[in-house]
Amino acid sequence: MEYRFVVDVPLRWVDVDSEGVVNNAVYLSLVEQARYQYFRHLELLPKGRVEFLLAEATVRFQRPGRLDMETRVAVRTTTLGNTSFRMHYEIQGGDLVLASCEAALVFVDEHMKPSPIPAAVRDAIATFEGIEPGA
Repeated sequence: MEYRFVVDVPLRWVDVDSEGVVNNAVYLSLVEQARYQYFRHLELLPKGRVEFLLAEATVRFQRPGRLDMETRVAVRTTTLGNTSFRMHYEIQGGDLVLASCEAALVFVDEHMKPSPIPAAVRDAIATFEGIEPGA
């Protein structure tokens, strides 16, 4: 899968167990930080507000991460629906793929009800990713 956005997301000492292995829950934190950087890069965080919620996430662990690895996360939006969109992530440690993740996210209104993806957001993502706005 091609990724147009890759960001360094360093591990912290607190992210690993006594054997120096990255805790499984940390992978979602790495993905969350990368997602924030992705939307910041696209200038889609008005006043720092995130207008969508994580609805679902699936992580496939491929090999253990270890303290002092140079870690980065590759991010890609793969589909844009009416109120939701899907993203794919690859967590990398050096030249190795440590895990991959797929997530579904839903735009919500002030009452936390699903709302349409704003046109400016849809267009910016579609342009950046080279996908159809309704794909």
